[in-house]
Amino acid sequence: MFDKLKTLKQAKDLQSKMASMNFDHEENGIKLSVNGKQEVISLEITNDELLEDKEKLERLLKQTVNNAIQNSQRQAAMSMQGELGGLF
Repeated sequence: MFDKLKTLKQAKDLQSKMASMNFDHEENGIKLSVNGKQEVISLEITNDELLEDKEKLERLLKQTVNNAIQNSQRQAAMSMQGELGGLF
C-alpha cells in the first residue's frame, strides 16, 4: 500500500516538473516556446517577409509548431529517463 502511495507521489511530482519545463524552437523565420504540457506559450515571427504570403505563413506555422512539440517531447523524455526508472 505504501509503495503505491510513494509511486503515486513520484508520478505527481514528475507531472509537476514536466509542466514547469519550457522548450524553445526556431525555424523558418518562426520562433516559439512550448511548455511541458505541449502548449505553445509564445510565438514570434522573426522573418517579416512571411507576413506578405499568407499561405506560406500558415504552412510554415503548422510545420514549426508540430516540430516544436515533437522536439519538446523528445527533450522531456530524455531529461526524465532517470526519474522514470524509479516509477517502474
